[in-house]
Amino acid sequence: MTLPTARPLLGSYGTPALGSLLFLLFSLGWVQPSRALAGETTQEAAPLDGVLTNAPNIASLSPRQLLGFTCAEVSGLSTELVQELAVALGQKNVKLSAEQLRCLAHRLSEPPEDLDTLPLDLLLFLNPDAFSGPQACAHFFSRVTKANVDLLPRGAPERQRLLPAALACWGVRGSLLSEADVQALGGLACDLPGRFVAESAEVVLPRLVRCLGPLDQDQQEAARAALQRGGPPYGPPSTWSVSTLDALQGLLPVLGQPIIHSIPQGIVAAGRQRSSRDPSWRQPEQTVLRPRFRRDVDRTTCPPDKEAHQIDESLIFYKKRELEACVDAALLAAQMDRVNAIPFTYEQLDVLKHKLDELYPQGYPESVIRHLGHLFLKMSPEDIRKWNVTSLETLKALLKVSKGHEMSAQVATLIDRFVMGRGQLDKDTLDTLTAFCPGCLCSLSPEQLSSVPHSVIWAVRPQDLDTCGPRQLDVLYPKARLAFQNLSGSEYFVKIRSFLGGASTEDLKALSQQNVSMDLATFMKLRREAVLPLTVAEVQKLLGPHVEGLKVEEQHSPVRDWILQQRQDDLDTLGLGLQGGIPNGYLILDLSVREALSGTPCLLGPGPVLTVLALLLASTLA
Repeated sequence: MTLPTARPLLGSYGTPALGSLLFLLFSLGWVQPSRALAGETTQEAAPLDGVLTNAPNIASLSPRQLLGFTCAEVSGLSTELVQELAVALGQKNVKLSAEQLRCLAHRLSEPPEDLDTLPLDLLLFLNPDAFSGPQACAHFFSRVTKANVDLLPRGAPERQRLLPAALACWGVRGSLLSEADVQALGGLACDLPGRFVAESAEVVLPRLVRCLGPLDQDQQEAARAALQRGGPPYGPPSTWSVSTLDALQGLLPVLGQPIIHSIPQGIVAAGRQRSSRDPSWRQPEQTVLRPRFRRDVDRTTCPPDKEAHQIDESLIFYKKRELEACVDAALLAAQMDRVNAIPFTYEQLDVLKHKLDELYPQGYPESVIRHLGHLFLKMSPEDIRKWNVTSLETLKALLKVSKGHEMSAQVATLIDRFVMGRGQLDKDTLDTLTAFCPGCLCSLSPEQLSSVPHSVIWAVRPQDLDTCGPRQLDVLYPKARLAFQNLSGSEYFVKIRSFLGGASTEDLKALSQQNVSMDLATFMKLRREAVLPLTVAEVQKLLGPHVEGLKVEEQHSPVRDWILQQRQDDLDTLGLGLQGGIPNGYLILDLSVREALSGTPCLLGPGPVLTVLALLLASTLA
């Protein structure tokens, strides 16, 4: 039986018989009408960038639709749409991550005049220099003080530039602050350097009590000195009451032994009794008061001749319970640089980590993190998420320790914290990652990679991208194309080849006209969706002499899927014996529509379905 060539399906269904046939096919679930035929749009199934660009009014979108945007998606919006998006997010009070706020602020070249329409936290990422003049800056910082400053790590560039600008805006000169000044600074007061703490202790110390996270070394030393002097608002430690300790709760970790010795013993005991009843007291009691007074209650008492006064080799002979009882946590933190030179057992390192965890329950300060050495091998991703790592030397030290150990999750978390602290992935950081951790670039999220400057792309080596997924290459490829745009011919292809996993069909078509002779290994890493629309002639030009390799890969994606989309007579022109193409005279129906809409694959393969369709059409149209 010879099958006649099927007529193409046009806008109308042609004959009644053909219309009935299509209705039958739709009802059987073999074919779904396309949006164009059905005249429908499905906004709920569209990706976010489609929702934003196609919506007649962004303000009409729900908070759920606005919540999940990425930097890559926002980068494709016009300036006007970015402005509309920012206002809509503020009106609907959508809570965003630091990465989302950072990329949104980056696209807001000119923030709206009415700052009250923007999300409060977005203001943290705007450049305060854009709000010059007494009225403009006063309005800006009055809004900033209501934002969640702790969304940014203390070392983040955006946070570091806010405090000096705020002090200048409020007209603060020198280091002397009034209570009104501290209130005007809001959460930014937590970043005041030690000189402000020393000169304005009466108004600054009560604010530092409420700050999240540990104070830096400069702040701790200034706070400790101010408290030891016994000035207002707390007075001499010898006069402190339980209510004083309650008021100082957030500053208890900075108290040194001289201050603790000066507190009346009965007050400390009453404070410890209260801590057993009130969970809010437990953390400070563990971090500060316990080391000095633990001997009364601990099961193990440190022998007088074993009290550790420094971290040295003698400690390797201590048993676990002796390390726990005889090594002060504050001493350990101060001399962390010595720990790595001492051959502690893993069991002993567990004890030392436990002591640091008690001393810094909200996360270690960077002065300790930098000298962790082999103790870093004991850290979990949950531990590392509490850290604020901003120093490149700290990152290098920890990456060096982790080399050769199964710590991919910890390293990925460490890099994440470092990039968050830096605000972007600069060339020095990239050089460090590729030197100590090839492939670590691919552990970063697409949102983090979106901050990579185009200039950094030149330093990326092919092996650095081996483990990158499609979403990461989707972000890196446009950056690489822009970075290498002034190169030509083979020189351009050599540089862009490693990034082509993010290339579009249009880009591959353009490359096919440049005689690039792509190797099969690169071709097999291309996006399936980008390869399928290519014609046989375009693939032949793209691969050049490497086209013969298609035969070897004909059972693997994307070659297999591409073959199924081509006409068999076109494949035959290659002379490779590729089989599985569409025979002449068969009607081509796009069965992927149903899969895309339903989320489930068709049960029938393309061969049987096409055969049945051709037979039905032949008998109907005969």
